[in-house]
Amino acid sequence: MAHFEDLGIAPEILRALDEMGYEEPSPVQARSIPVQLAGKDVVVQALTGTGKTAAFGVPLVQRINPKLIEPQAVVLAPTRELAVQVSEEITSLARHRPIWVLPIYGGQPIGRQLGALKRGVHVIVATPGRLMDHMQRGTVQLGGVGLLVLDEADLMLDMGFAEDVEYIMEHLSPERQTALFSATIPGPILDLARRFMHQPEIIRLSLPRELTVPQIEQVYFQIPFPKKTEGLVRILEAEAPESTLVFCATKRMVDQLTEDLRGQGFRAAGLHGDMTQAVRTTTLNEFRRKLIDVLVATDVAARGLDIPDVTLVVNFDIPQDPEAYTHRIGRTGRMGKAGRAITFINPREMRELRVIERITGARIRRGELPTAAEVAEREREILEAELARMLQSGSWGQYRELVEELADEHDPVNIAAAALAMLVQRPKRAPSQPLPAAKVRTRSAS
Repeated sequence: MAHFEDLGIAPEILRALDEMGYEEPSPVQARSIPVQLAGKDVVVQALTGTGKTAAFGVPLVQRINPKLIEPQAVVLAPTRELAVQVSEEITSLARHRPIWVLPIYGGQPIGRQLGALKRGVHVIVATPGRLMDHMQRGTVQLGGVGLLVLDEADLMLDMGFAEDVEYIMEHLSPERQTALFSATIPGPILDLARRFMHQPEIIRLSLPRELTVPQIEQVYFQIPFPKKTEGLVRILEAEAPESTLVFCATKRMVDQLTEDLRGQGFRAAGLHGDMTQAVRTTTLNEFRRKLIDVLVATDVAARGLDIPDVTLVVNFDIPQDPEAYTHRIGRTGRMGKAGRAITFINPREMRELRVIERITGARIRRGELPTAAEVAEREREILEAELARMLQSGSWGQYRELVEELADEHDPVNIAAAALAMLVQRPKRAPSQPLPAAKVRTRSAS
């Protein structure tokens, strides 16, 4: 297994990666970073969520000369949202180096862009149309650009940016290094590489079809990032799974989500590479013994672990690649048992989900989050089931005398209601015995 330290990355960038919560290189990072650091052109098939921004961002930041205040690298992105996201990521990677990054996109006051360009920048992250506009106006000088990155190249071509992209590539130095990242590599992408790149190394991360386990019900929910935690809580409350394994992309997200779930009353614990082996072993044992109901983990921490009887797997962040998706959801539905796997995505990640479907052969249906009324009804069902089991067990006899004493001053129904109120205010947990799985509404994806 590769480590960031093995890839030839500068110490200050390694420090930034650690502070950003990266544990180890994802497949796209491990395979593409050394090639780019060697100065070679590269064509990489990679999905959103695989860590691809760091895959080109790390070599980009490393090759910039901070003392030379002029554009040295250009990143092209299909949308302004992605341009802003990439700009922020590169800025984070360069937090220990004095590098200026400027996003350029339509809909932004051009005066602000002109002012930043006049002051001087090292990296430009732009949508093709707006950058071409600046080039034709003569308001940006790209003679010193030695690195060009095309992010989500197939989407840029699908959106009609082919001519803009070709114009930009034709007007940059022919001696530049080019890195092209794309979810798919269709004919037009290969043609672009043939015409404008220098013997690029092609890295494909696809896998054969039919990799997923058929007895696993697979569902996705479209949820914006700020609403993810709320959506997860609603699902856990509605379905009341006995054991849930939640996957996050970074250590920081594991810690934050674990804290949030505990604040909501769930018995949750985190698992990632910064924890000592003793802590990880204790956490796993508690999860296996049902003392913890929700285990939040990174792929690194969960790799190779024997965790039987996981009722629900939740991809809080979209998996790194189709293989990671397969490994994650394979934690449930073992030994012939039924299992459920839920993936959270934002609308922009829909295309990446479709690639996962196509490569793995999975059928991932769209789900609707349970309503507040459905959550309340499910909680009542669980409470009723627990109460019925307690009555049947006969282990409540020691409390009968207390109830009889209270009944001298209070209505017995009120006493029972108060006892139930105390019950529901304790930490949320799976019932001591399996309950029938709640039905979550699904619909076919269009």
